[in-house]
Amino acid sequence: MTRLTILLLYCGLLLGTPQPSAAQRATGFDNPYYTSATEVAPSTLVPSVRKWYQPQRLYELYDWRQDQYSNYARNPYQRYNDVFLEGSPFYDIYGSYISQGWRVYNWTEDYPTASGSNIFKSPRFSSWFSNVLISSSHSGQFHSSLMVGDGIRTTLTPLTFSKPRFDGVQWDMMSDKYALTLLTSRINNTGVVAGVAGEAGVKFSTFTNMWAAKGQVSIGDFSNVGLTFVNAAHMNSNIPFGDNSLKGQLSGPMNNDFVRSIIVRISDDSPEDGEGGALLSRWRIFANGVEHTDDIAPVVEGGFRRRGVIEASGTDVITLTFNIEDFSPTVDDEIDDFREIEHVEIGLVLANDYKVEVASNKQTNQLGAPVFLTVLRAPGNVKDGANQAFHTFRYGLPTGNRLLGFDMSINDVAGFDLRGEYVRNFQYRRFPNENFIREQALATNTAEAFYLTAQKRHYPWTVFAEAFSMDAEYSTQAFIPNSEGEVYYGNEQQSVYEFVDDNDDQDELPDWTRRYHGPRVNTRQGIGLLTDSAVFPGIDENNDDLSDFNRNFNRLPDYAEPFLRFEIDPPDFLFGMDMNNNGVIDRFEDDSEADYPYKRGHRGYNTYVGVEIAPYINLKAGRLDER
Repeated sequence: MTRLTILLLYCGLLLGTPQPSAAQRATGFDNPYYTSATEVAPSTLVPSVRKWYQPQRLYELYDWRQDQYSNYARNPYQRYNDVFLEGSPFYDIYGSYISQGWRVYNWTEDYPTASGSNIFKSPRFSSWFSNVLISSSHSGQFHSSLMVGDGIRTTLTPLTFSKPRFDGVQWDMMSDKYALTLLTSRINNTGVVAGVAGEAGVKFSTFTNMWAAKGQVSIGDFSNVGLTFVNAAHMNSNIPFGDNSLKGQLSGPMNNDFVRSIIVRISDDSPEDGEGGALLSRWRIFANGVEHTDDIAPVVEGGFRRRGVIEASGTDVITLTFNIEDFSPTVDDEIDDFREIEHVEIGLVLANDYKVEVASNKQTNQLGAPVFLTVLRAPGNVKDGANQAFHTFRYGLPTGNRLLGFDMSINDVAGFDLRGEYVRNFQYRRFPNENFIREQALATNTAEAFYLTAQKRHYPWTVFAEAFSMDAEYSTQAFIPNSEGEVYYGNEQQSVYEFVDDNDDQDELPDWTRRYHGPRVNTRQGIGLLTDSAVFPGIDENNDDLSDFNRNFNRLPDYAEPFLRFEIDPPDFLFGMDMNNNGVIDRFEDDSEADYPYKRGHRGYNTYVGVEIAPYINLKAGRLDER
């Protein structure tokens, strides 16, 4: 059995190094020649009738010996201390003494064993440390800080990881030239504070772990370059640690039963334009690499048929329902039953602006209804059929999400400040089949995102340029199982973990509702909150946690009250840029998307030149091209 100890924190008092003449608890940390057994004091071996009392605890703590006169006239008396204030001794698996203190936080993972992932938080985690433990040290130019908490403000980069309340472990290291951050968390359940010290931790067999790292190097005194890694994956403690994967494994209810039906839905990826909808010409299905289009024939519904193709334009959709139980073995098959299928691949001849989503009897919500997830999208918005091609994809349930990124920051290059980031996203899926608990068939989707900005300020002139691209499939979400190991794919509030939160008003609470653990927060908007109950981005310029349109915190906006009471205009008079043309000033806009610097599914560039004619008077001219 392999035991992977993630973190073990103790808070306690380390006893001073014992003197050789005193009875002591010997450890390999103090002297490698000591043993862990009881030692013999040579002074007790003299041939004397007198009974020897070896100095032990009272001598170490209070310098007291039974055979010496005690007088407290000059040296004040020290009262006895409660021995339990020092905590309890801790030993390693070989019985060697480690330290004395209190077990405050403990995260261990044992493989292979049932309920092998265990996180324990003692009552002192909350009562003594308010749910955040911090241990820091430094030596010369090297600084280190280790934190365990339920509400840590953490940002790696804007495109990869940014949360106002990260629940987990963060280890930061920095020197004059280098910086490194390591993050980890069991994101499906970060543990709860125990009611009593001896209570067992929160255990799981099917769980989701998240690991992240960011390294940064300073080049000279004007630039920084960094690499970022973020990964979340389903884990299974019932199998050996080496059989798990950073790409995830299906286990528990996710891998119970078999794939009995697969539903493919094809729709127009730009339904608002009302033209150039998705075109479907042919379809094929393969089981373990062998074509079974004849026996697993789909039931085709929806769409408009014309000239040998099926079109889905606007709000129309085409659905193909494949009954996998209709599998009939052929001479090319090495299996006899659909329960032996290891992977299913579907091929479609598509054209124009299409979006392909897929569901199955294993991919459902709480009511058992299928939930569709996107697997294919057409690049651009083609309307003339010029992009017709045969596309294939493997079916699978999501098991992991990975982000690999590069970022840079360069200051004062010919007067310009440069900022940029590039991230590649890998989304992993595996085919569910209860007959296969290891090496399940893997499918991967990829997406990319990048941006580059340049700005130069030379009074009174300002020059700015930016280029960006965000694939529509780019995702910083990871599905997480509940306490039974089940994932309900239609419930984002309980089954989705976000690497990048929606926090438009940039406060301590995320704007959307997700599964959060840890202490609740008291704000002026409410008591005991885990998510934001009032979002007003850009409308709290004095940072008093109250909307500038409702300073007296009642049910009536201030601009609707008597004008002599408040000097405030309606939001219709707010001035600013509306780059996405939705009628809302960008800095006051509250959306339900992750706080990426750019919208997904958009790419283009933006540039402008500005000049300050007089104080508070600026003239700007530029060009925006966004698609």
